[in-house]
Amino acid sequence: MDKEVRKPQQKRSIEKKKRILDAANTLLLKNGYYDITTADIAKAAGLSTGTVYAYFKDKKDILLSSLYESSKSFREQTLNELDKISQNDNPVNTIKNVLQIFIKFHTSYPKKYHDELMSLSYIDEDVRGFFENIKNTMMDAVVKHLKKCGINLKHEKEQSFLIYSLIENIEDELVFDIYPDLNKNILIDECARVIVNMIMD
Repeated sequence: MDKEVRKPQQKRSIEKKKRILDAANTLLLKNGYYDITTADIAKAAGLSTGTVYAYFKDKKDILLSSLYESSKSFREQTLNELDKISQNDNPVNTIKNVLQIFIKFHTSYPKKYHDELMSLSYIDEDVRGFFENIKNTMMDAVVKHLKKCGINLKHEKEQSFLIYSLIENIEDELVFDIYPDLNKNILIDECARVIVNMIMD
């Protein structure tokens, strides 16, 4: 039977839970997921380990809560940035601008933490579900913006999947410089060209 966790109602309880999440987020960004413990999070929050377990089932529960909290801001900022893109721009520049938005927010995770999250997404259903939700939300926003620009995808579901997959791989390279010999400007141009050729066909 799963342990019951407290759902904070009072201001003091809400603040305690926020302290735990703030401390967890700081440690996750600094050390990654595997190199911290619930006790580390409790210490950083200035609370007992027992208090942390009153609000969260385990370390993974803290991770997911931290990810969901940070994703709210990420989603809002991304939507705001998409709204700033001119609807009258040419398709290549539109895609390049979309790519730059994704790159900008991709830098919020240090490489070690990013790699751990990606590995977790392959082995943990809940983490995978989180990233699936992010992908669907972001691509819905991109497709909506493309439609405003007069670009309608012939096979929306499949083309959205391909666009996201390509952007996801490109942003990893541009943020983490995995292959230093690649010319980043050419990479962006070619990525935009491939996507535009697909969606304008």
